[in-house]
Amino acid sequence: MPYRRLPKTDQARIRALKAAVDSSTQNGIYTNVLSHNTYHRAKDFLERFSREVAVYRRCVSEQSSKRGNKEYEAALKKARMYVSHFIQVLSMSIMRGEIARNKRPYYGLPEDEDTIPNLFSESSVLEWGVKIVEGERRRQGEGGVPIYNPTMGRVSVVFELFKGMYERQQQLQNRTNEALGNISDMRYEADEIIFEAWGEIEKAFSVFQGAERLKKCASYGVIYYDRPDRKRKTEKEND
Repeated sequence: MPYRRLPKTDQARIRALKAAVDSSTQNGIYTNVLSHNTYHRAKDFLERFSREVAVYRRCVSEQSSKRGNKEYEAALKKARMYVSHFIQVLSMSIMRGEIARNKRPYYGLPEDEDTIPNLFSESSVLEWGVKIVEGERRRQGEGGVPIYNPTMGRVSVVFELFKGMYERQQQLQNRTNEALGNISDMRYEADEIIFEAWGEIEKAFSVFQGAERLKKCASYGVIYYDRPDRKRKTEKEND
């Protein structure tokens, strides 16, 4: 005998709710298959749940399109190059005696080393970009001679462009996580409403038998599956 099983995905939940709600009115007339309370609860929830799922899907789609965005990748590459070059020029200026070594900590750099920080990740480019901008501003504020090739003005322009794009990416990620969290919180209620609605639907059509009853229930969104033992029996009979 076929058995019903609650939907496993959000889209399947939406389809089940929509079928129950849409089938509850025919030609503008309420069918009484669902109770008024269950019908309105399902209808209101369907609107909210569909909206959250749509927001999440839109955010994921936008994120996917931005991951391979050539403009963003170019901005990241350029920012990484300018930050790295500025630190290299700073180190060479210190080695030539043009800038005192005790100024390295202004930039977040160890005083007794001449290493270049790892700038592989986006967050590291962001971190070190902020540090060198603040460090150069502090050193020049004390009367230090500006570094050239690249100048801090040029580095700042390139870095701020990347920073703005990076922050927009993070905001989009936050919106995606928020939408996913909202959906996760709503899934239990979705399943609860579907379970209640399916129980009422099956009760309403309990006067019918066999395939006719299953067909009528399915028209209201109830999902049925054949039991594995029945499926094996059917396949054996067809051999």
